[in-house]
Amino acid sequence: MTYFNQNKIYLTQELYYTIFRIGKRVILAPCDELKKVQRYFKTALNWTYPLKINTFKSAKIHCGKKWVLKMDIKDFYNSVPHEYIEKVVKNTCKKIKNADVNYYLMITTLNGKLPTGAPTSAHIANACFSPVDKRIRAYCNAFCVDYSRYMDDMIFSSEDKYLLNMIEKFVQKTLENFGYKLNDRKTKYISDNKQQNVLGVVVNNKDVRLPKTLRKKLRAMIHSYSVYQSSGAKEIDLKFRTWDEKSIAKLKGYLAYTKQVDEKSYNKLMHYAKSLNVNL
Repeated sequence: MTYFNQNKIYLTQELYYTIFRIGKRVILAPCDELKKVQRYFKTALNWTYPLKINTFKSAKIHCGKKWVLKMDIKDFYNSVPHEYIEKVVKNTCKKIKNADVNYYLMITTLNGKLPTGAPTSAHIANACFSPVDKRIRAYCNAFCVDYSRYMDDMIFSSEDKYLLNMIEKFVQKTLENFGYKLNDRKTKYISDNKQQNVLGVVVNNKDVRLPKTLRKKLRAMIHSYSVYQSSGAKEIDLKFRTWDEKSIAKLKGYLAYTKQVDEKSYNKLMHYAKSLNVNL
């Protein structure tokens, strides 16, 4: 395990992160040396607070409902109160022999907050939010409202919009009590006569489906790849550029995801690929 000079890290902590943007989101990426230590601590976090994230399961429970309510926690990582972070880090340090709590607090936070690009931040943020989850889930269960959360995305569904109105008010108050805030601009009610897109998939019917736009995109990518293969790798498809190992892996990744969430669409895409003699 690599240890830092703790005084140096404390005094010049910002120098261990690179700041860049993806759209409107600011990413704080730790340097390789710091990331190694964070990954070491992440192993202990997995023992104490397993991070179970599954897009399919989070979306599946909302299939075929009359109403879906989507809510978003504002600035999730930066909103986690420091005392919650400290409690999680202390509990995790019990799994590491002779662990220095202050040291691990230092390498998992930046100015007392969770850095967006650190491998430990998702585990800690999720663990800190667990008491909030339990309270919201208990309230939802009392009114037979389904609830799932994928990091900062909160999804609720019911046959009764009035119940979701009650849930929205309760969630807003509960978040405030725990030191979090809602991103009001992202609160959205979606009825079943519109596309109910949840975590990138559609839940209008009894089964999870990929959005039509993504299915068309994957079909076009398969066609592009077949054109590239048949040209003996000499002709460049201007829409998807040259098909190198990275772009092929990306297509396979999309298809693997499709198989997980929408097997019917996956089978159709693979049948199309076979008709073009594309081996994926």
